[in-house]
Amino acid sequence: MPLKISIVTPSFNQGAFLEEAITSVLNQNYPALEYIVVDGGSSDNSLEIIKKFDTRLSWWVSEPDTGHANALNKGFKRTTGEILAWLNSDDKYFPWTLEIVAEIFERFPEVEWISGANGGWDEKGRFIGSGYCPRNKFDFLLGHYRWIQQESVFWRRSLWEKAGGFLDETFAFMIDGNLWSRFFQFAELYLVETVISGYRKHGSNRAELNQK
Repeated sequence: MPLKISIVTPSFNQGAFLEEAITSVLNQNYPALEYIVVDGGSSDNSLEIIKKFDTRLSWWVSEPDTGHANALNKGFKRTTGEILAWLNSDDKYFPWTLEIVAEIFERFPEVEWISGANGGWDEKGRFIGSGYCPRNKFDFLLGHYRWIQQESVFWRRSLWEKAGGFLDETFAFMIDGNLWSRFFQFAELYLVETVISGYRKHGSNRAELNQK
C-alpha cells in the first residue's frame, strides 16, 4: 500500500486562485491522498469553488477562524496520513509532486522531512523560475531564515508529533519558520533537487499586505 499523504489547504478570500490550488492536488490522482480545505468564512466565491470538489475532499469547513495558524491546526487535527504538508490557496503543486514525495519517504526511512527546490508562479499561474536555497539548523541558529519554501516541505507524522503537533497561533507571520525551528531539534532536513511546488506572487500575498 502506498503511504497515505495528508494535505491541508487554508484559505480566506482567495477565490481567484483557490481552484487552481485544489486541482493541483487532486489531479495527481495519488491513490492514498487525504485532502482537507479549511476556509475562514470567505465572502468571495471560495465556498462555491470548494463545493465543486465536495466528493473528492476528505473534509472541509468554511467558518471564521483566528488566523492562518488556527486554520491549519484545525485541518491537521483531522488528518490521519503518515506524510503531512500544507499548500496555501494561492500556491500550486506540480503534476509529479506526490509521486516523488511518496517514493522518497518509502525508500528512505531515515528521512523525516524534505524540501524541494524553490519554485514560483506569476499571478496567471505561469511558472516563472526556480532555484536552490539549501538550509540547515546552523543557518537557523545564525539567523539565516530565508527561505525554506513552505509549500515544498513534507514531513512524517512522527516528526510532527515530536515537535508538538501544532502551529504556534501566537505568531501572525513566520509560522512555518517556527515549525522548522522545532523540526530541526529532532531531524535533518533533506533537499530534493527538483521543483515540486511553487509560491505564487500576485501582489496581494498575505505576508506582503501584513495581514494575519
